Amino acid sequence: MPTLSLASLQWPIAVKHLQQEELVYLTELAELTEQLPMLGSLDELTIIDSQGYSYQIDNAAAAWQLHLSTPQPSMEQLIEWVRLHASQAGHCCTSKLAANDIQQLFAILEFIEDGEL
Repeated sequence: MPTLSLASLQWPIAVKHLQQEELVYLTELAELTEQLPMLGSLDELTIIDSQGYSYQIDNAAAAWQLHLSTPQPSMEQLIEWVRLHASQAGHCCTSKLAANDIQQLFAILEFIEDGEL
């Protein structure tokens, strides 16, 4: 299976831990490499880049590598993750949250992080 480096991600990204409702919104590689050791088991992480591709982290090599998740989460699943994240961040009426594409979804994440939603 082909692998990619962390540097090849399309920024910003969101990181989803399978056991948590919050997403981690990151805008650059330095933030990701700082956060990874604190995110728990790498096997339970999904990284979603701003192009809508989802990756799993493979730490078997000397450096962190990525491979495409199989299957890729649907847009509906990504919206649900953002709804849960918004709810955890204290926003109400999250069931009405919608996006037509990945760019809109990342704009919503940015607003949540800035506290402007």
